Amino acid sequence: MKILFVVGNLSSDGGTERVTCEIASGLARSGHEVMIASLFGPATSSFSLEDSITTCCLNLKEARGGARRSLGISSALLTKVRHQQADVVVLVDSILFAFCAPWAPFQRARIICWEHFNLATDHGSRLRSVGRSTAVRLADAIVVLTERDAEAWRARYRIRDKVGAIWNPVPHFPKPSEEGAASRTVLAVGRLTEQKGFDVLLNAWHKVVSVHPDWRLRIVGWGEDENDLKAQAWTLGLSDSVVFVGRTSQVEKEYQRAALYVMSSRWEGLPMTLLEAQSFGLPVVSTDCETGPAEILAGGSGVLVDVEDDEALAREIRDLITDEARRREMSLLARDNAARFDADTLCGEWQLLLKKLLYGTGCAHNAK
Repeated sequence: MKILFVVGNLSSDGGTERVTCEIASGLARSGHEVMIASLFGPATSSFSLEDSITTCCLNLKEARGGARRSLGISSALLTKVRHQQADVVVLVDSILFAFCAPWAPFQRARIICWEHFNLATDHGSRLRSVGRSTAVRLADAIVVLTERDAEAWRARYRIRDKVGAIWNPVPHFPKPSEEGAASRTVLAVGRLTEQKGFDVLLNAWHKVVSVHPDWRLRIVGWGEDENDLKAQAWTLGLSDSVVFVGRTSQVEKEYQRAALYVMSSRWEGLPMTLLEAQSFGLPVVSTDCETGPAEILAGGSGVLVDVEDDEALAREIRDLITDEARRREMSLLARDNAARFDADTLCGEWQLLLKKLLYGTGCAHNAK
């Protein structure tokens, strides 16, 4: 089977690009002919790809509301789909479906919309809303990340067989070490943006470090709020207990050195950092944002608190810091839990979907 993945920018180092490489590689290992087209950035990736996968860059500029540029993206996508003669086209991000309306009904290829955010947010982009409504009408299948989000799609758009949930896989990292066993480090990973709620985390950490001054918070990531967050940390007197690591190509070392993981997000799809933390056996304190954390942390490997509640976040972090036995128990549960998100298993879910699209009725399988 010939499969074409279309991504915005393959060279980005976010979770969307990581899981695209994971799933594409798994399908390539299963014998499929896999291609990845990068619309707006280089066709190179810092994530591992199977040697058999071909990549290409379309050298386009993002639409940014321009009708002429949108038409150019649509035309370039159509040309690529026709040239590759793919059996299946996977549009990675629902926003890309906004460019497919003129030609999607007339293509031989089956087209999948792969949604990486929850339906409750459009990230401020009208194009994403357009892409979603277009996908509802024209996609052969819509893949979302959680069953809760799949139900939201069914309720809003009154569709059923077309939409289903397949989890994202845990990335392949080197085998976890025991380095974090005696650690006094709390880890947080993510883009420094409003979505991730690091401002809430810093307020919580101010309450934690007043009781546990020998512990440190390491924040890994970069983003537009970096200066504001550093200023907030300085104002709260946290300069000695908070480290802004920035970008790193070796995030696995950060997980290995940590004693526990915290996520303060206001919203998510299926947060990759929680999956990564679980694979390294890290106990987790996380906000119970709309989709993702509750599904990932089912089974006792983490604690959920309300979004924006820095008091609860601080309380649960303090409780885990003082209860080493509970951390050890949660660590064992976390590693077992991460096995549910094995890449090869979830590639099997994708293969089931592809077979249904080409040889039967098209509906995404629900990962459970």
